[in-house]
Amino acid sequence: MIRTETEIFNVLLLVGIALILARVLGYLFSKIKQPAVIGEIIAGLVIGSILFYISDKSLILLNFNLNFSFSAEGLEYKYFNMLAEIGILFLLFISGLQISVSKIKKMGKNSTSVAIGGVFIPLILGIITGLVLNLGITNGIIIGLILTATSVGVTVRTLMDLNVLDTDIGATILGGAVIDDILGIILLTFALGIQGSLINVVWVGAKIGIFFLIFIILLIFKILERILDISEKIHLPKAFLSISLSIILIYSFIANWVELSGIIGAFLSGILIGQCIKSKKIEEDIKTIGYGFFVPIFFVWIGLSIWLNTGTESIPLIETIVLALVIIFIGIIGKIIGCGIGARISGMTTLESIQIGAAMIPRMELALIMMAAIASSGFVSGVFAQQLIISTILLTIVTTIITPFFIKALFKNT
Repeated sequence: MIRTETEIFNVLLLVGIALILARVLGYLFSKIKQPAVIGEIIAGLVIGSILFYISDKSLILLNFNLNFSFSAEGLEYKYFNMLAEIGILFLLFISGLQISVSKIKKMGKNSTSVAIGGVFIPLILGIITGLVLNLGITNGIIIGLILTATSVGVTVRTLMDLNVLDTDIGATILGGAVIDDILGIILLTFALGIQGSLINVVWVGAKIGIFFLIFIILLIFKILERILDISEKIHLPKAFLSISLSIILIYSFIANWVELSGIIGAFLSGILIGQCIKSKKIEEDIKTIGYGFFVPIFFVWIGLSIWLNTGTESIPLIETIVLALVIIFIGIIGKIIGCGIGARISGMTTLESIQIGAAMIPRMELALIMMAAIASSGFVSGVFAQQLIISTILLTIVTTIITPFFIKALFKNT
C-alpha cells in the first residue's frame, strides 16, 4: 500500500516537472521561431535521461539520503502514459474541431488529387524501404503510414508572411493537408485492425464502413447539435463543456470497442461538434484543458518513451542513424513527388506543383500520434520500436526546420 501511494505521488511530481520543463523549453524554441512542440519533446528526453540515471537508486545530498523509487515498470509511468493517451485524444479532437466540411467541399479536385498523391507515394516508398533494409513488408507499411501525415502549421505561418495563403495554391495546400490526414488515419486504423486472415480484413473493412456510416448520419441529421442544445438547459457551470467532453470520450471508446483506433473517434467527434453553431462556446475551454495540461504531457511522453522498455537489448547506433536518415529523405521527396504529381494531374503548372509538394513536407503532431498509436498497440516492439520513435522525432524536427527555407526560395519570384 505504501509503495502504491509513493508511486501515485511520483506521478504528481513527474507531471509537475514535465509541465514546467515543457513550457520553459517550448517558450525558448518559440523565441527562435521554431515549433514549441520540439521543446516539449526535448523536455521528455531530458526527464527520461534523469530518471534513467536515478531510477531505484539512493543519492546523498546535503547529508540527506534520497531514495528514488521510480522504475520503468512502476505505476508512475503507467499513469503518466494514460494522461499522454488522453492528450492524443484532445489533440485529435481539436484538429477535427477546426475543420470546416463546407470548405473541404469547395476545395474540389485539386486538394483531393494532392492528398492522394501525398499519401500513396510516401506509403509506397515506406514499403520499399522496409524491403531494402530487410525490415519486412509489415514494418515497411508502418514506416509508410507515419510518412503520410502532414502538419501545415509551419507552412501556414510562412505562407502568411509571403502573403500567398489566400491564393489558389494556399487553399489547395490547406485542403490537401486536411484530406491526407483523414486518409492517413483511415489507413492506420485499417492496418491496426488487421490480424492477417482474409476474414479479418473483410471484418475490419465492414466495421470501418459501419462506423463511418454512423458518422455521416450524425453529420447530416445534426444529432449532436440537438444533444448539445439540450445540455444548454442544464443550468450548471460549464455543463455544455461537460457534455462535449463526454461525447469525445464516449465516441473514442466506441471506436476502440469496435477494434478501430480511439484517435479516429476523437477526430471525428471534433468534426461533428465543430459543425455545430454553438461549438465556439467550448472551443477555447477545450484548448485550455488540452494545451494547458494533456497535450504537453503527450509530447513529453514521446521524448520520455525513448528511455523506456528498451529491455536488455541495446539499440544499434549505426542502424538507427541509417534508418532515421532514410526516413527523413523519403519523407521529404515522398511529399514533393507525390503531392507534386497530384497537383500536376489536377492541372497546375510544374512550378506550382513543386511549390505545393514542398509546402506539404512538414510532419509534426499526427506523425507522432500515429507512431505512438502503433507502438502502444504492440504492432511493433523491441529495438525497432525504439528506432522508429527516434526516427519519427528526428523527422518532425528536420522537416519543420527546412520547410520555411524551401517555401521562401520557391515563392521568391511569385
